[in-house]
Amino acid sequence: DPDFIDEPVAEALLTSPLGRADTLDLRRLRRLLRQQALAAGGPIGGFGSARSASPGLIASALAEPAGLIAFPRTIAAAADRVATLLNVVRETVSASGSAEDALWALWKGSQLAGTWAAASAAGGPRGEVADRDLDAVLALFDTAGRFVDRLPHVDAAAFIDHVAAQQIPAESGAPRAPRGESVRILTAHAAKGLEWDVVAVAAVQEGLWPDLRHRGTLLGTADLSDLAAGLDVPLPESRAAALSEERRLFYVAVTRARRRLLVSGVDGAARSDDVPSRFLDLVDPLGPEESRPVTEVTRPTTLPALVVELRRVLESAVPKGGALRVKGDAERKAGAARALRRLADARVDGADPAGWWGLVPVSDDGPLVAEDELVRVSPSRLDRFLECPLRWLLETAGATSSDGFRQAVGTALHEVAERIAKGTLSLEAAEAALTGLMTDLDPGTGWVRDSNLVRAHDMLSRFLTWLGSNPREVIAIEESFAIEIGRAQITGRVDRLERDADGRLVVVDLKTGSAKVRGEDLPRNGQLGVYQVAVESGGFGAGEVSGGAALVQLRAGGKTPEQRQAPLTEDPEPAWVVESIEAAVEGMSGATFLARANPGCDRCPSRRSCPLHATGQQVTR
Repeated sequence: DPDFIDEPVAEALLTSPLGRADTLDLRRLRRLLRQQALAAGGPIGGFGSARSASPGLIASALAEPAGLIAFPRTIAAAADRVATLLNVVRETVSASGSAEDALWALWKGSQLAGTWAAASAAGGPRGEVADRDLDAVLALFDTAGRFVDRLPHVDAAAFIDHVAAQQIPAESGAPRAPRGESVRILTAHAAKGLEWDVVAVAAVQEGLWPDLRHRGTLLGTADLSDLAAGLDVPLPESRAAALSEERRLFYVAVTRARRRLLVSGVDGAARSDDVPSRFLDLVDPLGPEESRPVTEVTRPTTLPALVVELRRVLESAVPKGGALRVKGDAERKAGAARALRRLADARVDGADPAGWWGLVPVSDDGPLVAEDELVRVSPSRLDRFLECPLRWLLETAGATSSDGFRQAVGTALHEVAERIAKGTLSLEAAEAALTGLMTDLDPGTGWVRDSNLVRAHDMLSRFLTWLGSNPREVIAIEESFAIEIGRAQITGRVDRLERDADGRLVVVDLKTGSAKVRGEDLPRNGQLGVYQVAVESGGFGAGEVSGGAALVQLRAGGKTPEQRQAPLTEDPEPAWVVESIEAAVEGMSGATFLARANPGCDRCPSRRSCPLHATGQQVTR
């Protein structure tokens, strides 16, 4: 129903545990849906309806899931799952109309019960999250049951309105522990005026108690509103005043005990930043030469903690060199091995040595590409390989931290530029066209949306300024090429193919990233060099001559967006491009990839897998 499932609701469903999609999955799906809508000749806001009345691309796909069949399963899986569940709920509501029945059908179809129950039983942080999720589901079912009991003939839509209208959680009908014999967990503020025989004040740590941080919002909007209204705004609380207030609150907490008081803190200075609070001295003062006793706590009673302790016992016999040696109680180690075997048989995470880092053998030590096969070389990736082969390998395998939204903005700008070059979009309508494309890309809300739109329009303005001063003639847009040089199979697509006044071809690449090629590196830029070799090798037609190549920086600073590489015929060493390609082919097809220190190391997304950095060294070292 479009009244219930608009675009924000559809996105929330896909990223929920029901759909299990992430933000990148959403953008990939939206891109494919948009391409599908454009190919069908409909508006890009939805499937075949006007933008003003369109529920959105993803919402339309959930309403008409048949269009998802043509998409790869990895991209459409979340939408398929949610669409299937919506259909199940729709059929249940049509049959009985009961909110409780619809919830049960949705819960059963989601298959989350077993997953969350297993996670809850395993313990740890994921187990805590699963506990909360299960509690929330139980509360929802309890609310639905009581609603149906009171209003048995009301439909499911009324239950949705009932829950949406709640400003505080409804009273739960679940049984509660008797207050007389229960342990109450309260904040110090909530405990004012109450007393108990035994009181425990836990987590008395520096930074938590006293907490001397300034309270308030990031931008101080409340104070700004008061100032605008002519009200007095109190000055920020001094550190001394905040400490006094925290001390009074601590006094409230410790005076709630009638017979016995337990105050505890954690001394984790050796392993973490946890430091006991100075307030401990208010309860139990120490002499000048005294130190506070520390109690070693036992491990947590969770499966992950048990696995860690057993592995620590077992691995204590393995030195850094890797050779076994007899050390300590052999019987204790054998017992740890047997316990780990039982846990591994029960498929407890981390118990099976087959998954331990450092023990898994190399899966394949052969070359990446056989000697009799061609090596695919991307022009835009050539410099990356020459800079650091390991980073090239990892990024080729998908280990990147690129911003999917920024890539989508670049795609939108390229589309506007392409439509202008083809004559299907006027310069006057370019701004409105970009705004429409950005809206479909979900640029965010509030100031984030405004910032993204301003940045995109600034890049468009730089492009239009460059276009107005560009003397060359554009002859092709998004032109593909393919050439072979030795074992290298070079394929690519250029943004613009232009012809200069001398009749030579100039390849132009539009850049929307923030990184700009340094001036001293431009004559040896591999991407532009490969484009020139492609022109000279017949990639864009026989007999063509290269007039150079250019990068147009739409986001990076500088008065002149264009960075041009001179024709190879004017280079004193024109063979450098082919030599770079041959060196890259030899390395890309090999079995070993070096990690090479370079100026881009600080921004490398693969630092945690790089042996040049402490965080990326082998765990067996």
